[in-house]
Amino acid sequence: MAKGKDDDQLQDEALEQAPAPGRKKRLLFMLIGIVALLVLVGGGVGVWLLMAPAEEGKQQTEQAAKEEEHPPIYEKLETFTVNLADREHYLQVEVALKLSDSEAQQKVKLYMPEVRDVLLRLLSSKTYEELGSQEGKDKLASEIQAQLNDVLRIKERGKGVKGVLFNSFIIQ
Repeated sequence: MAKGKDDDQLQDEALEQAPAPGRKKRLLFMLIGIVALLVLVGGGVGVWLLMAPAEEGKQQTEQAAKEEEHPPIYEKLETFTVNLADREHYLQVEVALKLSDSEAQQKVKLYMPEVRDVLLRLLSSKTYEELGSQEGKDKLASEIQAQLNDVLRIKERGKGVKGVLFNSFIIQ
């Protein structure tokens, strides 16, 4: 006889540790259900992600079609010459505004004293270091656009001043 437990005791212990046949089926169905749920959720997310850029592209196409209805409207402002904030350099700049429509152009003309004031204050608050890089000029253009749309009381995106163009930009 072997030391320890005999064969009958070992079989009884193995049967006690093995899951019941009904429990195995439940576990299998649960696993299949979880996998099916993950596949459905993943598929839904995938479809949503693929459809989102298509709708965004559709909106951009519609906006481009609206822009093609009329040629762009530009309003050239007079040359600005200001001392920069560092008081060692000055800036001479010619600015043209790209406008959404003729109504915005009329507003720019109507509010010209405020437009000039905002531009002079903003330009003179900058330093040589801020305006020396392309990023600095891009930031200045977006600041001008935002502030002029505030002056014109235009809150809608894509309306009013749509872009700021520098026709001349001299720092000395």
